[in-house]
Amino acid sequence: MTKNKLKIEVFFPFGSCACSYAPLMEKVGRVSSIFKDTVEVLIRSTSSKEARVYAIRDSCVIVDGEVRLSADFVEKQLEEAIIQRNSNK
Repeated sequence: MTKNKLKIEVFFPFGSCACSYAPLMEKVGRVSSIFKDTVEVLIRSTSSKEARVYAIRDSCVIVDGEVRLSADFVEKQLEEAIIQRNSNK
């Protein structure tokens, strides 16, 4: 039986300098590597249709379509969101 992976969507403006979103991606990368067998990380533009669905204007992270973390989240917040959402599945 294949378990569906938890979706982590990272939103940022694609036209911006890499220096503006690199710290966000580094945090997401460090946390998601802990849960690599249970999460899938998707990179999305803040001007994408998914961003419009979530009403996103600035860089942020969405966990499982339910938990929204601003770009300045601390890694523990993302860890806890992943653990919580995985326990609800």
